[in-house]
Amino acid sequence: MFVAAVSVFCSCDSKKEAVKVGPYEQTEANGKFGIKDADGHVVLAPEYDKLEWRADWDALIADKGDLSTIVVNGSVVLDGVDVSSFEPVEGTEYVYIKSFSESAEGSVVRLWKVKSSYLIGPFNDIKLIGDIVFMNTNGDWGAATLDHTGLAPRKYERIIIVKTDKTRAVLVKDKSGWAMFDKDGVSDGVRYDTPSKVLEKQIKQLGVDGEIAVVDVNWKL
Repeated sequence: MFVAAVSVFCSCDSKKEAVKVGPYEQTEANGKFGIKDADGHVVLAPEYDKLEWRADWDALIADKGDLSTIVVNGSVVLDGVDVSSFEPVEGTEYVYIKSFSESAEGSVVRLWKVKSSYLIGPFNDIKLIGDIVFMNTNGDWGAATLDHTGLAPRKYERIIIVKTDKTRAVLVKDKSGWAMFDKDGVSDGVRYDTPSKVLEKQIKQLGVDGEIAVVDVNWKL
């Protein structure tokens, strides 16, 4: 008797549904995670322990051990930094990213505009007041506007931006005393012919404390 052997093939290709992390597709290899964009391009290789989508920032945070990487719009904004905290600047779209740096032998700060690649730093300290960014390196302050217009290099003990309705001026103090420049700042501006002692007296009358400040004045600038 001839018995025909019948082979039955079963299509068992049950492809797993892609895991989404925000707008990205999660990839996985050896227990680690990465992401691809909507076109299938690798944004982060599967080398990370944890992925977190922050909808309020339109950003993905990927952690590898103690190091964090930030991705916005498919591009890496910050790569492999030991982040200790994210601190939103109240009333703005900016965040202070505080982290530890071996090269700086301590903590450093960056200023990041969420949902964008705009990043300033690292410096030993950063303060955003209005549209002015004050930056400190090894105890010396500098200042610039958010659009990167330089107001003062990082070499001053104190910096105070004073302004009226129509203009502003940049006051800086170092070991030689106070000096005041017009709105274009120390490097590109015009220095006012005002003695250091006079400026110091005016600042005391304003009651300005601290190393940095932005204040309205009724001076004739």
